[in-house]
Amino acid sequence: METEANRQSYREGKQRLRSVRWMLFWIAAVQTAVAMVVAVVASFFSVPPPFWVQMLLVELFAYLLPLSFYARENRLLSAKTARERFGLKRCRNDLWIYVILGGIGCQFVMLVLNLPINLLLSQGESVVPRNLTELLAALVVVAVIPAVFEEFLFRGIVYGVMKEFNTRAAMIFTTLLFALMHGSITGFLGYLFLGWAAVEILRRTGSMYACMGFHLANNVTAVLLSRYSGELLYYPMGTLWLFLGGILAAVLGFLGIRNMTTPAPKTNLMRCSDLLGQSFSSLPVLLCILCLAGVWILG
Repeated sequence: METEANRQSYREGKQRLRSVRWMLFWIAAVQTAVAMVVAVVASFFSVPPPFWVQMLLVELFAYLLPLSFYARENRLLSAKTARERFGLKRCRNDLWIYVILGGIGCQFVMLVLNLPINLLLSQGESVVPRNLTELLAALVVVAVIPAVFEEFLFRGIVYGVMKEFNTRAAMIFTTLLFALMHGSITGFLGYLFLGWAAVEILRRTGSMYACMGFHLANNVTAVLLSRYSGELLYYPMGTLWLFLGGILAAVLGFLGIRNMTTPAPKTNLMRCSDLLGQSFSSLPVLLCILCLAGVWILG
């Protein structure tokens, strides 16, 4: 009886894996299609719509629709099971200061990691809010919405399903797909670090809300640095101290989380190489990567 129950659980898990892989493809496909439609429509205006309007449309369609379909497909999931699988539980109050410090500092680490390829390509990627309205819009569209949607997708659903088979493979797969989904060559290394750090926070705190807070602090820091980057050019020493303070915040945040938590035990129901091989060679993931490659080439 127990063996049959285990087999049934394994079959259900494999079905969830297939569902997650197809969801990733649809997100990449919708993201590509909406971005192209928005770009075509914007070309008909003498003054293109504000950047935050275009980004909002892409984010809402690319994430909200596929996530809604996934939620509908898994509607029989109990609230207790969802909390356990997706990490939907509160973060300890004494950890929040380290989560926020780590999120702020993470942005400075990302900038350092991205610096070599930015110098090589002689370019960087940023959206610069020009006034208070655009700054507030950017904080919502660039900081808040991605922190919620992306964490729920990658650390909640994708990692939550894959970790049942192999924790290491789940970490590698979600981190790589998270970086690829951003479609940024110059920011790829930074997004890899952000994705890895978020997974580690989830493993240690058990709370996806901690991941969202970490991601939000990182994004808010990025928006503020972008907004005031012009002024920073006039204060080189102040900028240097700001970056040193950011790196220190990252170190203090990560060390605090590491010293005050214990990582969840790893699972090894499947070999890491087998699960990664099956995941990256599956049709929906290959199609997903093809869509993302097209965005990279066209962008």
